[in-house]
Amino acid sequence: MYTISMIKHSFNVLALSIALFASIISTAAWSQDTPPTDIHLTELQSWLKTNWYDGIHNNLGYNEARRQMYGYIDISAGQIECVYTGFTQSGGYVTYPNPINAEHLVPQSFFGSSEPMKSDIHILKPCQGQANSARSNKSFNEVDDNQAQWYGTIGNTYTSQSSIPSDAEFWSETSGWEWEPQENKKGDVARAVFYFYTMYPNAAGAITEMGPTDVLYQWHLDDPADATEISRNTKVAEQQGTRNPYIDYPNLVYDAWLWEEGANDNQGPDFTGTSATVSIECGDQEAFGNISASPSDSCTPVTTTFSDVNSGVGCGGGDITRTYTSQDGCGNTSTFTQTIVFTDSTPPVFTTVPPDLTTTCDSELADLGTATATDNCSQVNITASVVLVGGPCPLAYEVHRTLTASDDCGNNATHLQIIYIEASVVVGCPEDVDGDGAVTVSDLLAVLSEFGCTTGCLYDLNLDGIVGVSDILDILAAFGDVC
Repeated sequence: MYTISMIKHSFNVLALSIALFASIISTAAWSQDTPPTDIHLTELQSWLKTNWYDGIHNNLGYNEARRQMYGYIDISAGQIECVYTGFTQSGGYVTYPNPINAEHLVPQSFFGSSEPMKSDIHILKPCQGQANSARSNKSFNEVDDNQAQWYGTIGNTYTSQSSIPSDAEFWSETSGWEWEPQENKKGDVARAVFYFYTMYPNAAGAITEMGPTDVLYQWHLDDPADATEISRNTKVAEQQGTRNPYIDYPNLVYDAWLWEEGANDNQGPDFTGTSATVSIECGDQEAFGNISASPSDSCTPVTTTFSDVNSGVGCGGGDITRTYTSQDGCGNTSTFTQTIVFTDSTPPVFTTVPPDLTTTCDSELADLGTATATDNCSQVNITASVVLVGGPCPLAYEVHRTLTASDDCGNNATHLQIIYIEASVVVGCPEDVDGDGAVTVSDLLAVLSEFGCTTGCLYDLNLDGIVGVSDILDILAAFGDVC
């Protein structure tokens, strides 16, 4: 037992040493020099080939290249994915997993199926066989959606159709002899093409036969290398020694393929002509959607993004501070801050209002009614103010109740509700001696005119046989009553 244990231990140490040595060799094989920044175009392409390919590339042969691609480089959770359609199936160390096969992003017909180009994994991708055949050796370019035939998956079933899919960004399309990959693979395709024509400059004619360089460059910008593509670059290098420099150093694409002397600047795009403050009517979504900035720069293309911060207070929910960030084709950036102010000249609109009411001095009116209102821009606050006209009881008067609906932008709408208060009525009051419907001064004067009368008196109100003080007091007690 002791001897076996020692042998096993010695084997493990040896295995560890071999693995460590292999790791050192592998790391050395795919760690390439940092590209210079003072050379461009063909000079830079030549430098990249010399320092990132010549004497470093290890041609695995087509069978082994495919085995590594299906079994290690492009497999995730046991699955491999079609570059053009998103179709997935199980992978493994095989040469033809079926229905997925190997797509040459630069078609073999361009270089006569010659090695080492045929087996370079940087231009190989898993692809559903029918999609591979559909692409054939078409060049890459933008395709008119309305004229296209589409290739993708529905529920992981390969599908080809002429109508525009609802999730078109995940489908590839073709028209004539041009092919447009799905959106999230355009950058991968472009960087592979730039790699091929850098490392094999005389193998397949001009890069423009593969697609317009400005279109490929725009794809490179719009779909930068993600974690999966970066990891793939490392895995490919582990197997064949070479990395794709355009994944490691994205700015190299411009320097090696589109650099122009006049565009070699260090200034970000210019926002001259962009308004620092923009006012729009609250609720005008079309106007809001049309707010934009168009910075200029001689180093194209210029890409601009923005972010919004809402104050949350004031008209329209508050002013918005919009910050634009713009980058030119040389990698220079600049920012610009714009304030979007919401204006509103439209007052709220009452949707329900309380009716006018009538009551009397002797009645109580518990419910005056409520109002509701809407506004095109903000919440509505409704307040009420009251003014008394005439009165007070027992005389008739009116209550003028003004309801005011206000929005956050200072616009108001009003509604006047009138509550009519009728005078108190005393039925059959004897103190109204002149019969004019109210106990007033005229009634008092009439009684005083008979003061002291004992015979044939008209105004002996209490019928005690004399018009006296008690009758005067009765008048005063009822003074103001409406009869």
